[in-house]
Amino acid sequence: MKTKKILITLFMALFISHSSLSQVSSSQVELDEIVLSVPFSQTIGKSVLKVQKINLDNLNPVLRSYVSKSLSKLPGVNIISNGPGISKPLIRGLSGNRVILYSNGIRLENMQWGDEHGLGVSPSAIKSIEVIKGPAYVIYGSDAMGGVLYMEPEGYSDDFSTDYLGIYNSNYNGITNSIGARGSSGEFNYLLRGTLTDNQNYSTPDGEIENTWFKENDIQAGLQYEAEKYKSDLRFSLNYSEIGIPHMDEEHGGHDEHEEEGHDDDEHEEEGHDDHEDEEESYQELTHTTLSWKNTFDFGNNHSLDVVLGRQVNDRKEFGGHGEEEGHEEEGHDDDHEEEGHDDDHEEEGHEEGEAELDMNQVTNTLDIKLSMPQSENLNIVMGANILSQNIENFGHEELIPDSDMNDFGIYGLGQVSIKNGQALIGVRYDSRSINSDMGSADFSNFNGSIGIRKDYENSTLRFNLASGYRAPNLVELFADGVHHATNRYEIGSTNLNAEKSFQTDLSLDVNNDDSNLSFDLFYNDISDYIYLTPSSMMIDGYRVYNYVQQNAYLWGGEINYSKQTGIKWLVSNTSLEYTFAESEDGEALPFIPPLTFNQTFNLNFSSDYSLEINFIAKSKQSRVSMFEEETDGYSLLNLSGNWMTSLLGNDLNVFWSIDNVFDKEYYDHLSRLKRIGIPEMGRNISVGLKYNF
Repeated sequence: MKTKKILITLFMALFISHSSLSQVSSSQVELDEIVLSVPFSQTIGKSVLKVQKINLDNLNPVLRSYVSKSLSKLPGVNIISNGPGISKPLIRGLSGNRVILYSNGIRLENMQWGDEHGLGVSPSAIKSIEVIKGPAYVIYGSDAMGGVLYMEPEGYSDDFSTDYLGIYNSNYNGITNSIGARGSSGEFNYLLRGTLTDNQNYSTPDGEIENTWFKENDIQAGLQYEAEKYKSDLRFSLNYSEIGIPHMDEEHGGHDEHEEEGHDDDEHEEEGHDDHEDEEESYQELTHTTLSWKNTFDFGNNHSLDVVLGRQVNDRKEFGGHGEEEGHEEEGHDDDHEEEGHDDDHEEEGHEEGEAELDMNQVTNTLDIKLSMPQSENLNIVMGANILSQNIENFGHEELIPDSDMNDFGIYGLGQVSIKNGQALIGVRYDSRSINSDMGSADFSNFNGSIGIRKDYENSTLRFNLASGYRAPNLVELFADGVHHATNRYEIGSTNLNAEKSFQTDLSLDVNNDDSNLSFDLFYNDISDYIYLTPSSMMIDGYRVYNYVQQNAYLWGGEINYSKQTGIKWLVSNTSLEYTFAESEDGEALPFIPPLTFNQTFNLNFSSDYSLEINFIAKSKQSRVSMFEEETDGYSLLNLSGNWMTSLLGNDLNVFWSIDNVFDKEYYDHLSRLKRIGIPEMGRNISVGLKYNF
């Protein structure tokens, strides 16, 4: 009954909005851009699924220097962070394994269930990001319950060119250097890019926060061949990062108003484990290597076949942050982990293979097949299959999960039918997952479907999508039994977990006229057997024990976005408001749910050569929290940034800058994992940089 009432309320709200706003005419937004995250080679305006797209080339390079800064511009998309070097996207209250990321044409598999490391994708190698916030299960399979982030890689060029990008950040004395080259020879195109990032500890208004440094080295390469009936795109990427992990001291000051009575989901109590004086610096080493090969065959008559092969190798090591504890048979570890040379430059002398406390290697092979078969102008059909094979091995002193193998298989079909003033989309999908490990095995399978409709009116578009979906438990949720040093907790999985099942509703209204655009999005997501992490009263080796359990849950909310070209020729205004409500079946709030958020941006395009952006963001107090989660106060921030385009020696030169947190405000973001240990967000940060095209 509750679900029915909410759905009726959502529908009425959209109906009223459509009736009152349908007087506006024409369109001002770029609706003719082709999107890659949905089939049928459709434009944003004609897609049945609501897709939002960020062209990173159009952003200030400072804002695109971290993917999180780019994504946070979209209403409904937030970032869960562990400091500047660790961020994960959260879409409408769901994150981790519930959000699928595509990079270089394949599904990103980098142990994304982990809370304490980032995406492992350099923004310098990304051309655009497409976000599907609504139902996307039929296209992408298990884990697409929360949505999809599709990252389009850097494009090729027919002409040879090189470019250099350099950025300096004052707050954490951070430097980023990136250099790339693109060109062609005959029927081949190629590109090569290298990026180095070295960020020291960041500072709050109260001072520097120890061990929050972040280093990243990234290499991207691509080779494309194109003939009349065949196209091949081979991509290689290597991303290596080192990330400092702040000590998890419960006695850390500066956040006294948030008492540490225990934390749900990702909160880590430290009772009995808060003496770090004799411990070494805690940090991670993450190496992710990707090789993808996309082949497109043109059969004529608009029929085509896409075959994408992928191989990913993810190596994850965690060092330090642990002493000799009773019950740990770790004698001699202090000698093993001496950090000579691991000063501000974070050199790794003394760390050889096998010395990490946690050392996991994950190898993933994927095969994606998609056959497009347009039947007529009014009917298009797409059929496809996804195959994944994954192996995890442990080489460290301790194991969080056992050595294991996972195999996924999915097959789907989509049909798009033209209707009066719009289109309808119908899809079905079957998935199976098989897991085998030293601790047991598990098998899951499910059959699901979706239906959607898009109706075009004189100056507006109405979308309505329904979809069922499921997410099979991951290896950690099933088999975890050990210390996770990066989060300072002892995790225990459960082999009795069921697959999550969801029923999603998504409604969207877009209204356009010559100088403005209004979008109004509402959603409802009902999840059966929602899996989450909860603390227990047990302690093992000085670490709080956390167990994976499950319960039914539901989430609902929406976003409003209004952009307008003002009466002043050079001034554009963009306003957004978003809200998410989430709770379990017993009425308990789910953890890490963003508060009501207001975002106002003014773009001042004084000329084609110079622009200024003024951004104001306000978040309300989040007092509706899970049983073991802290409340956070509301806050507001002012950010400024600017671009200046000029030339030097006959080549384009872009000089840019930004000032984040202009008034150096101390605040705690509700989606920060560091708030519970008294570490606020970054203080004022002044960034300057330049990009030069040779």
